[in-house]
Amino acid sequence: MKVLFVVAEFTPLASSGGLGDAIAGLAYALRRRDIDVTVLLPRYQFLTDLGNVGPGVGPADSIYSFQSEGVTLWLVDDPESFDRPGIYGPEPGAAYEDEWRRWGRFCQVAAAVGADFDILHLHDAQTAGTALLSRRPTILTLHNAAYPVLGPAEEALGLFAQAANAAELLEWFGQANYLKAGVLAADQVTTVSPGYARQIAEDPEVSSGLNEHLASLLHPVVGIMNGIDTDRFDPAKDLAIPEPFTGVDLSGRDQARTVLLDVSGLDGDGVIFGMVGRMTGQKGLELLDPIISGLVEEGMRLVAVGNGDEDHRVDAWVEHYPRAVWHAPYTEDLARLVWAGSDSYLMPSLFEPGGLGNLYAMRYGAPPVVRATGGLATSVVDPKDDPARANGFSFEEYDSDELAGTVRNAMAVFRSEPVSWAELQRHGMERDWGWDPSAGQYLALYNEVLQRRE
Repeated sequence: MKVLFVVAEFTPLASSGGLGDAIAGLAYALRRRDIDVTVLLPRYQFLTDLGNVGPGVGPADSIYSFQSEGVTLWLVDDPESFDRPGIYGPEPGAAYEDEWRRWGRFCQVAAAVGADFDILHLHDAQTAGTALLSRRPTILTLHNAAYPVLGPAEEALGLFAQAANAAELLEWFGQANYLKAGVLAADQVTTVSPGYARQIAEDPEVSSGLNEHLASLLHPVVGIMNGIDTDRFDPAKDLAIPEPFTGVDLSGRDQARTVLLDVSGLDGDGVIFGMVGRMTGQKGLELLDPIISGLVEEGMRLVAVGNGDEDHRVDAWVEHYPRAVWHAPYTEDLARLVWAGSDSYLMPSLFEPGGLGNLYAMRYGAPPVVRATGGLATSVVDPKDDPARANGFSFEEYDSDELAGTVRNAMAVFRSEPVSWAELQRHGMERDWGWDPSAGQYLALYNEVLQRRE
């Protein structure tokens, strides 16, 4: 079977957070199952090691290709669209005004080169428009339905003029909506956890208003849990952390904690909570505002790595509590240090489609504190719910007081119950968070979609 992934991110080439990791992890897991996987990605300005050059298609001047662990990478060279800083915008958290044009052109290329593949697997709104143009079966995975690509209706329609019913599929209150069009045109829609699949079919806030469209699909949205690359992210052999460690011997975490404190300049007497990812409203940062002062006084320390439109909120905490809160831009090495060196990990998300940060944190021995939403409700088990499988702490309501109580509970267990804390760490580290089970589910779905087309 030949599968074309159509993507905006692919780790390590281009990544703004967990999306690139998820796509790469699934691609390599499918390749291990002898699936012929090709990944189509824009040649961003910052990509310089381009491989072999071939002729372009549609708006693309050329297409570069190379191999990575058996997966073929194709980089679409469209300077008008992508020879500029960043992935989505000139800086983290910003978006170019012509996002609709850039990704519309990319979708044209994807549909053209996809004619030679058995199935096209599209990822998120940027590539969703490919489903309108492709003659081959398409699966659209929604890693986060909160970020549609919108554009001027008439101009955007021109990019999809050859697609049947394009105007109807794209129409969104006088604009063009690529995410809506992809949802309606794809042979199958999936998302990254069963909980999020239910949520986006019910809640307009987390689905960009597309919940009714998602709920009425002939083939219901399928939720398949994200995994992580457990070979690449393995604290027993990770060269990016000061010392290796395992669930049996956690002593290496002490050195990672010391280095993290040196890098951040934080007071090490407290309990360190890590956060890695985009600093956006989705991540529940607003819940901390009314309670962070009291928590800091009680010993909470926060290391936040990543940027977004909530940077101002995090930076205000840094200004008020310079020895208790630290904020830095994302790098993969720093992220690994945070997972390895933090005592706990914080994800009080408003919604969380799959949740990768919590998986990395548990893999590296940092029991997370999460709001039980989307994929977090599936992966994080609280001691109050199942002590024998517990690997972190969770709360239900999107409420500051509930978050404060859960953080205080985690700090109390960390300080006073070392045996119980070590059990939480061991459960999180020993569970298989790898991609292979999920890859099997996607492969079964590919076959089902192909059978529908017969």
